[in-house]
Amino acid sequence: MSKPGVDSAESIHPIGNGSNRSGPEWILVTLACVGQLIVVLDVSIVNVALPGIRASLGFGEQDLQWVVTAYTLTFAGFMLIGGRASDLFGRKRMFVVSLALFTLASLAGGLAPNATALIVARTIQGIGGAILAPATLAIITTTFDEGPKQTQAIATWTMMGAAGGAIGAILGGVFTELLSWRWVLLVNVPVGLLLAVLAIVYLRNDMVSPGGGLDVFGSVTATAGFIVLVYGLVESGKAAGFDAKAIISVASGLVLLLVFLVIESKVTAHSLLPLHILRRRAVAVANATMFLLGAGFFSVLYFVSLYLQGVRGYSPVAAGFAFVPFAAATVVGAQGASKLLRRRVPARRLIVTGALISACGFAGLTQLTPESSIGWAVIMPGLAVFLGIGLALAPTAATAIWGVKPNESGVVSGLANATRQLGGSVGLAALTIVAAAHTNLVGEETPTVSDVTHGYAIAFGVASAILLGAAISATLLPRRPEAQPGVLDHPQGSKVDGDINFSRTSSFRRAGKK
Repeated sequence: MSKPGVDSAESIHPIGNGSNRSGPEWILVTLACVGQLIVVLDVSIVNVALPGIRASLGFGEQDLQWVVTAYTLTFAGFMLIGGRASDLFGRKRMFVVSLALFTLASLAGGLAPNATALIVARTIQGIGGAILAPATLAIITTTFDEGPKQTQAIATWTMMGAAGGAIGAILGGVFTELLSWRWVLLVNVPVGLLLAVLAIVYLRNDMVSPGGGLDVFGSVTATAGFIVLVYGLVESGKAAGFDAKAIISVASGLVLLLVFLVIESKVTAHSLLPLHILRRRAVAVANATMFLLGAGFFSVLYFVSLYLQGVRGYSPVAAGFAFVPFAAATVVGAQGASKLLRRRVPARRLIVTGALISACGFAGLTQLTPESSIGWAVIMPGLAVFLGIGLALAPTAATAIWGVKPNESGVVSGLANATRQLGGSVGLAALTIVAAAHTNLVGEETPTVSDVTHGYAIAFGVASAILLGAAISATLLPRRPEAQPGVLDHPQGSKVDGDINFSRTSSFRRAGKK
């Protein structure tokens, strides 16, 4: 007989119970990780192709940025809805639907006859990515029991997300120079078709909340709030000074998100983001840390790419291949985090260490000059940045979904993706303003390459401070998972050295097991 609070369907418990498994585990991990890779990659892969896109489709100088912005706006704005959709309609269904939307939009963008068609395609692609990204993490968390296998899967998923920017820069340079800018979008078509077929064959139907509903008012305010806020941040980054439109957009976005929180606090059923989730310290602090990690980390790809091509005169292919060591460092960091978690090294300790390593890497980049050695002044500190971020992101993502109910895993996954994306947008906009403002202050009418490079160096210094903030935030993670009815089934729980640890599975009772 089920014990109250333990085996009840409404109890809070670890979310992996093997309910998604119907094929080999490596195929399921591949589905989730490659799905995450393509949605992250589609930001950086297009950046390198922008000059070719402008020449081919006749974009104006002011309109060209919409090729990137149209994707990032809808990607950030629809993330929470995408996560909730996975909870309501099932991970398999939403994975396949979102993948189809993303793939068709990629095809339309790659074949776009004019600028308007490309921007519309990128907008739809962003919506597909916003639904796909949280579905990928939800597939992992509902496929594997909490423990070593889930830790390894989350580390690989995180590695794909963190390395996606560097891989995108590499592929973008290769496709643009050797083939055509159109292939930065068309490459998604065969990948998307293959993933869709594998998902249909190997993923099990998993209707999680058949009686649930969608919080319409919450969805509208959250989506509008994220879109308006990110738009304002992008505009402020381009303005490099006071811009009334950007400030009004940022303020409006913050107000809409505040209204969203008020709505969620009053809604008793079908909340888009159940606020009780945020009252759990592990979830709240992990998302705050994820925001700061994204805010500092996203800038390195942008500024290093500008430095290599704009200051040092690298071609797109040469600049892309300069990111190969960074992608490798991310893999080493993420896989190292997975192994250390399985050896019962506390998650909090890994997050703090990784953030500090990245902060030191950014501090090294502050020494950049127009004549710097690429190996010593760019590659070496860049390796530290990517190694640290790979080490920190996996345990942060694992902590963010710790102990959440299965029927809320999608929205929690969407929240983790949204905080990282929003952090990246906020950080990049702020650091762009810092770099441009310094360049305008010290430069003449036409800033020299030394002025521009010093602006980048100042931005890297601010990024280092942000990563220090992430390390400080991580120290606030709970010393152990909050005790909830039905979660801990062992007098010692999973407390190891007083911190959250993800290596023991025998200490937890699975929902539905007697």
